[in-house]
Amino acid sequence: EYEQYMVPVLARFNGRPEVSPEGQIVYHFPDLQTTVTESRRKSISDYLQEYRYVFSRASRGQVIAASSLGAFLLALAIVLNVSLAGGVTLVGTAATFVKTIAILSLGYSVAYLSIPVIRNSWIGWRNRKISDRNAERQQRSLLLKGADPTIQQKLSYAQQFAAETVIRNDDLIYTTERDLIDQESDRAAQIDAEWQKRLEKRDLE
Repeated sequence: EYEQYMVPVLARFNGRPEVSPEGQIVYHFPDLQTTVTESRRKSISDYLQEYRYVFSRASRGQVIAASSLGAFLLALAIVLNVSLAGGVTLVGTAATFVKTIAILSLGYSVAYLSIPVIRNSWIGWRNRKISDRNAERQQRSLLLKGADPTIQQKLSYAQQFAAETVIRNDDLIYTTERDLIDQESDRAAQIDAEWQKRLEKRDLE
């Protein structure tokens, strides 16, 4: 009655409860352990660790070049706007065009530099949250290692359900890699062979 919250999870993922010899309940989800490729054994961490966000995949030189370009564009935009405000005289439609370009270039260069700064601050905030969650998971992992014998027994019993079910070519009924007619022919031969084995087994009995 204390684990009623698991009922919708079991129904959603086709799981089932298993009872250990000590009367402890372990939840088994065979469908989630089915794979088409046999994975190699590899060491994993004791807890689920989130990866930190990376600001950019560019090299340090590329980042410096992009920053320098932004600073150069901003300087040019400032000089152009200051010159226009200082009384530089332009005649005709050229005046409107240059003033428009000056304003747009200033806005573009400010956005060019400010957007990465804002994004870097946002990524830093998210990475701090990730670090906090990783630290919390690590702490819980350490607590689990030092858990009381009852929980240790439960974890040991759950290990027997940790194996994966690998789907091989012989387990497939149909595949898109071959013509359907050929598959039907092979399937019929396979069914005939299975029935022949059953008949031979019955005759021996």
